[in-house]
Amino acid sequence: MLPGGDAALAEHQLGTHYPGRFNRGTGRIGPCAEYGFYGGPHERDDHEWDSNGQALWAIGRYDRTAGSSAAFGAKLYTPYVIEGARWLRDNRDGNGLLHSGWSAEHLGERDKPHYWDDLWGLAGLYEAARLAERLGTPDVRELWAAFDDFKQATAASIRWVLAEQRRRGEWETYIPTGPGDVGRRDSTMIGAAAYFHPLRLHMGNKLGDDVDRAARWTLDTMYGRFVTGGFRHEAAWNAYGPYLTTQLAHAYLLAGDPARMDALLGWAVAASMARVDDRAVALGAWNEQHAFPVASGFTEVPHRHWYMGDIPHGWAAAEYLLLLRDVLFFEADEDRDPHLYIAPGVRPHWVPDGDAVTVEDAPTLFGAPFGYRLTHDAGARTVTVDVTRAPERVRYVYPCRFGSVRSASADGRELPVSGDDVHVPAGTRRVEVSYA
Repeated sequence: MLPGGDAALAEHQLGTHYPGRFNRGTGRIGPCAEYGFYGGPHERDDHEWDSNGQALWAIGRYDRTAGSSAAFGAKLYTPYVIEGARWLRDNRDGNGLLHSGWSAEHLGERDKPHYWDDLWGLAGLYEAARLAERLGTPDVRELWAAFDDFKQATAASIRWVLAEQRRRGEWETYIPTGPGDVGRRDSTMIGAAAYFHPLRLHMGNKLGDDVDRAARWTLDTMYGRFVTGGFRHEAAWNAYGPYLTTQLAHAYLLAGDPARMDALLGWAVAASMARVDDRAVALGAWNEQHAFPVASGFTEVPHRHWYMGDIPHGWAAAEYLLLLRDVLFFEADEDRDPHLYIAPGVRPHWVPDGDAVTVEDAPTLFGAPFGYRLTHDAGARTVTVDVTRAPERVRYVYPCRFGSVRSASADGRELPVSGDDVHVPAGTRRVEVSYA
């Protein structure tokens, strides 16, 4: 439920906004067809080719959350989903990638292609194909063929970039913004982070083990070079990026590094309430970019121009709320091995002795709500999770963050222990974990 109480807002927004941005003309947008392209004047004029993937991805993800009873996806499938997917299939360059364009404004030049667009396109085609499967349409094979072709082209390009960087003697592994930016480290984080969040292309091995490893190592390269408390956007804005910081934190959460996630989240929260001499120095620090001196307590002023920040952004607020939600639980591999991670980002200092974490009736991608209560007994070194509501036939994983797991049980039955991820059968109501 949203703070304003309108639980149908998402359906209203997606059901009116995207159809309103769907182009039905017969002309061209630069090198691409107009019909089937999602975008207004800004997207058309600046050739922001990520918009179709984003629209298809959002429609598909919301349809999953709404469940089969809502029939949301069926209302938009023709023409908005199928023709938007065909636009992605038919409007790519000779290498199979989306054309050069501005893409996300943070990535760099407009005369280069950007993997950000391709990753969004892949995620959108994937969701379109899954929606077609759920609806039982005759287009399933066509959409999967489009996804597979796009996937092969994107993966081949990334592999070529990695090989070219090795040939040049680069010792760090990272995926740059696109094939036109071989050897360029700045401005790559947003694309690499999107591989994990929000697109979750690492789940189900969608681009291959080698690309997945390279994406994970890219996070580490970016963390070492561009994180000073928060993520420093040195490429275009010369400022800190609050929403990029939370996006990177989210990527680390999904990639299995909750410690770095927690550190980045802590910076973002502190930067949003910066104070000097007990006075607030900025209102609305949750903007798109964040000036150097505000974000670092007036101790850091670069000897060059830097960005002062702008208005409070819903984008930054949304990233923050989504991160907190996935800290408490997130869905994984929903189409191959559906399961839920319980409290994957809850660190020990979040739950001191006797405290609890509670989630109630939270919507999920499985079309049914989820809820649990986690309590911690520091003296006994035990964690108890009571599942209060859950989707059917979905197993759980509880990654214990308090210490090494010694034993675990599900509804009184002992569970095998291997590492600190406790795997729990579907339908379990109580999980008890003892840690060292």
